[in-house]
Amino acid sequence: MVFSLATERLILEDMNSQDLADMQRLARDRNVMRYVLIWLENDEQVAGFVQHAIDEAAQASRRDYELAIRIPGTREFAGFAMLDIEPGQPTTAEVGCILLPDYWKNGYASEILRVLMVFGFETLSLHRVYGKCDDLNVASAHVLEKGGLRYEGTIREHVWLRDHWRSSRYYGMLAGEYLAGQ
Repeated sequence: MVFSLATERLILEDMNSQDLADMQRLARDRNVMRYVLIWLENDEQVAGFVQHAIDEAAQASRRDYELAIRIPGTREFAGFAMLDIEPGQPTTAEVGCILLPDYWKNGYASEILRVLMVFGFETLSLHRVYGKCDDLNVASAHVLEKGGLRYEGTIREHVWLRDHWRSSRYYGMLAGEYLAGQ
């Protein structure tokens, strides 16, 4: 059975082998990958990522939700979203999404964040959900803040990312904060 979440305008569902070509297209787009801290530098890494998503979806004790973002009706691939439960910390998860440029600036990222927060807090009973973004990625920081996550700090120049030292901004929300906002 395929896991899925629905928003007003999108379907987030388990990846399948047909998503490989779309993930390769996403990974090859320099504008998309500019700030992304996932090593998808070549077709082998992309294939491994998609296979991990497929394998994880089959696990009874699933920890990673790597989901294809699709447009209802056409089933067009718009990107991918993730909610990954921290190893050794089963009450904490990271959320995020990467969209193809055709889907930027339409409010999709905020919509995706909302449904991931509902799933994390209400279905998985998480205590903490966090997101992170490159310090230079103003658009992603705005989405996290708009979604109610609090800025928690910046880890400065902790990793070399393609062409620059990356500093990452961390944002988080606790279950009590989520419930208070409902």
